[in-house]
Amino acid sequence: MKFTGMVLLAITSVASAQNVHWEFSENTNGNNVYWTSSTSVDPSADQYEFTYEITYVGVDIVFLGQIIGPEDVTSQIDPEFLFGTGLVNGPTPIVMMDEALEADADGDTEIDVAANIFMQINGKGFGQFNVTEVFLGDVMVDTGWPFGWQNVDIDRIYMNGYMDITPIIIECPEDTNGDGNVNVSDILAAIGNWGGSGDGDVDGSGIVDVSDLLAIVGAWGPC
Repeated sequence: MKFTGMVLLAITSVASAQNVHWEFSENTNGNNVYWTSSTSVDPSADQYEFTYEITYVGVDIVFLGQIIGPEDVTSQIDPEFLFGTGLVNGPTPIVMMDEALEADADGDTEIDVAANIFMQINGKGFGQFNVTEVFLGDVMVDTGWPFGWQNVDIDRIYMNGYMDITPIIIECPEDTNGDGNVNVSDILAAIGNWGGSGDGDVDGSGIVDVSDLLAIVGAWGPC
């Protein structure tokens, strides 16, 4: 999953709050998982720089009534699914990931494990990691002598990972050209990008409109 195409604000002077690092380690045998971080970030920041990674995916199997595992299947999952990074406009909530995970653990072209994975910074600044619509199928494994290859049921799926979040405060968003002053050139920039996003969208609403012009006029003068 790529985030390089996300909209970035024109930044002249920024202050980054302290980076937070959240780790999660969850498992499910078919039930939904709802994880929430114990700490939060500023929910009203202008931007959020984030990185997330699912570092481990494992499965348990059931054979002859015994649970065996977990078996590491991380390498069988698309790396673009496991890792993401980006810079997005605030305030929260900020959705970082909303994707369907599918894994063919035995290479027979049939999906053996599936789930919907959702990551966000919620409206109060807390990290969330949700696993829903879990499917645990069966998989062919080599159980060794004397049984050899057997089709066995998957009993549980494990996921470990982390999120790194840095809130960013833009000190002078009305100074659209970064010359240190809010003046007529900033008004012209907003008018030139009227109805669009990016330059002139000083309030981070996603569109340049009259509220941005009023904000520029209200901040008139040196930054």
